[in-house]
Amino acid sequence: MKNITVVEPLFVSAFKCIGSACRDHCCKGWDITLDKSTVNRYLKSSRIEIKTLAAENIITTRKSHASWGVMKLNAAGNCAFMDENRLCKVHATLGESALSPTCATYPRAANTFKSEQQRTLALSCPEATRQLFASPDAMLFGETLRRLPEGFKAKDLDHEKKLLNLMCLNIVKFSGVQLDEALYALASFLLGVEKLNASEDRVAQMEHYFSQTLAGLEQGEIRQQIAQLKPDYNLQWSLLLRLQSYLGVMADKRGWPTLNHYVNKLIYIQAEGAQSDDIHQSMIRLDHAWQHKVMPWLAERPWIMNNYVQYRIYDDFFPNDEGRSHLLSLYLLTAEWFLLKSLIAANVELVGEMNEDDMINIIYSYHSITKHNPQSAAAFIAEINKTKVNDDLSLLLLLK
Repeated sequence: MKNITVVEPLFVSAFKCIGSACRDHCCKGWDITLDKSTVNRYLKSSRIEIKTLAAENIITTRKSHASWGVMKLNAAGNCAFMDENRLCKVHATLGESALSPTCATYPRAANTFKSEQQRTLALSCPEATRQLFASPDAMLFGETLRRLPEGFKAKDLDHEKKLLNLMCLNIVKFSGVQLDEALYALASFLLGVEKLNASEDRVAQMEHYFSQTLAGLEQGEIRQQIAQLKPDYNLQWSLLLRLQSYLGVMADKRGWPTLNHYVNKLIYIQAEGAQSDDIHQSMIRLDHAWQHKVMPWLAERPWIMNNYVQYRIYDDFFPNDEGRSHLLSLYLLTAEWFLLKSLIAANVELVGEMNEDDMINIIYSYHSITKHNPQSAAAFIAEINKTKVNDDLSLLLLLK
């Protein structure tokens, strides 16, 4: 067994579950898949309560050793093993080692290569989101060497893709609170990268584009270019409606009641524009709330949403999805950012003040609904394709 490099942001290594104190526990509203060993352990448990609950609530599927059964949720949508204090009866009576792999690992996850494992947390966990927002250093990376058997079966790490990912991370980090500049800069950088041929000096050319991009940010060129953009309110309006339409079909998922609370505020502001036959006014109102109410609050906490976009780039190994171009991956990220930004702006416009709890609620509930469904990205791209104009660079029209 060989040593491989384990990479993890500070908020990942520092994470601890807070149990019943969590604002939305993870034992509700999701299919809980159990492996064969766990199913047999519960069904044959010497603890009568565990054995009885297992017999009554585990549906045996036998799809594979890793997917041997699934927990039947009760009328409240909760796992049958959860007690009145929102704690796990298996953990309490049999210990942590008796948990299924699903329950033992969540919200932890990892992207593993032969030489490197990139560890992360699912932001569908409210506490993970809170810790990501809590510290300016949350996305600082630590590295350790560990012996991990997963490395033998993993794919090789493409070092050019890793370099591209790190460059994108640094562009975002350098942008600070100005995430519109970060996304514009990423578009400029990736547009250059996509034009590179398979020459021997690709890495040198990537470094050249990267340096140019950072210089454009530092010298204010990116800000000037954004200022010259004319907002396309029709595009923005249509995109919000399309994405809301998709979210609406996920109403049975964990996190929906929380997210819907904020979606309704956005719908209210959009409905006012529709009733007055002036959809532009709704989009202007949302932008005004963002610029004059949200941005001053973020300026005092510039790491909060910068950490979030850094996380997305790290967690997705952005922009290296083999199924789509770099710019389409950026369009997806920008469209999701625009939706989250609109939800935040609508809330502060109607409530009158910003607070971190709302930011956490919006992000964790959005991730609960969209990031545990492998079809979500494809569905979002389908909605984007129904609204975008010309090519993927129309994503820039979402930045004004």
